[in-house]
Amino acid sequence: MEKELENIRIKLLNALEKIKSDSGYLYAGYPRFMELFGRDSLISSLQLLYLSPDFLKNSLNVLSKYQGNKYDVETGEEPGKILHELSNPRTYVENPDKESWVGVNKPIFLSIDSTPLFIISALTFIKKNYEINLDSIQKSVEKSIIWLLKKSENTGFVTYNTIELDGKLASMGWMDGAWDLYDKLSGDIALIEVQGYAYEALRLFNEIFPDNNLYKRVNDEIIYLKNNINKYFWIDDIKYYSPAISICNGKINALKNIASSPGHLLITDIIDINKKRAIVDKLFGKNMFTPYGIRTVSIEDTICDILKYQSGSIWPNDNWIILEGLKKSGFIAESNKLILSLLKAVKYLKEPYEYYSVDNNNNIINNKYLVIKPCEFQAWTIGLFLNIIDNHFL
Repeated sequence: MEKELENIRIKLLNALEKIKSDSGYLYAGYPRFMELFGRDSLISSLQLLYLSPDFLKNSLNVLSKYQGNKYDVETGEEPGKILHELSNPRTYVENPDKESWVGVNKPIFLSIDSTPLFIISALTFIKKNYEINLDSIQKSVEKSIIWLLKKSENTGFVTYNTIELDGKLASMGWMDGAWDLYDKLSGDIALIEVQGYAYEALRLFNEIFPDNNLYKRVNDEIIYLKNNINKYFWIDDIKYYSPAISICNGKINALKNIASSPGHLLITDIIDINKKRAIVDKLFGKNMFTPYGIRTVSIEDTICDILKYQSGSIWPNDNWIILEGLKKSGFIAESNKLILSLLKAVKYLKEPYEYYSVDNNNNIINNKYLVIKPCEFQAWTIGLFLNIIDNHFL
């Protein structure tokens, strides 16, 4: 088995070299996403932090460089916000059918999660005492913290409005292609995983910089998120969290779909251990867990379509965050179970595809049948697979 994994590892390292930019950060994936993405570069860099801290250092530096400094309705730019996507001329060579609203070398800011993930990543880098320009990165983090606080002023939660998307993406979260999940929402949208990211980002900021001028405002928001997430997101009749709520004209609508995104709360202490147990039980139930990882949406959900992009398929970035949360929250048996399932995926696929899907009989589906063909290799899949192999099996 070790020889097989060593051969796969070599293949993964070669793929990693192919998506490394000249500036040392990782492009999202080949062939459609050979460009900088905020969340993708940060998540893959965190996965690979044990292997090369430079990936994260370079990602933080380039994202700081393009950090928002004005309001622009067309691109979604806002002061302190971290970009979603930055194309380059190569983008269009590899992907000539690129969306018309993405322009060459024009930062696009249509994400709500890149900014809290940037804060978490930067503060994680600082806590580990890796070398970085502390004054510069602290200023960027503070700008992002102010953005987070401003985004939560109206509702208490970190939200975006569907008007901002203008039909370009399904959401401003990582499941931005899950139209079936989010298309009924309107108004201000709060994604469950983003509230967890925001909580963790704010908590880390006050922990590392206790003398900061924003301490009280940050602490007040931390308390609000912790005190209200169950009130607005917990669905008692299904004993699970809603993946998103919409706030429109004073009315709150909570989606009742069983999705994987509440599993991202496991990396934080925003909820107690009993609620974490409920999440874990749902994720490892027969409708979500497969021999190759956790689905994005329950196979029994009315919107589930395992051939679609994010409506029941399996995404490595999603599974990695859940895995880290399981370990952090003390669910060791379940984390080991997930590790083994992901190892099985590594050995079966042998390639770091963007995503993959499993049918009702627990067989991986041939990529040619999927509605959107996965990238041949994706940064956060390389990161997950290398992390699993290096830290658990070699």
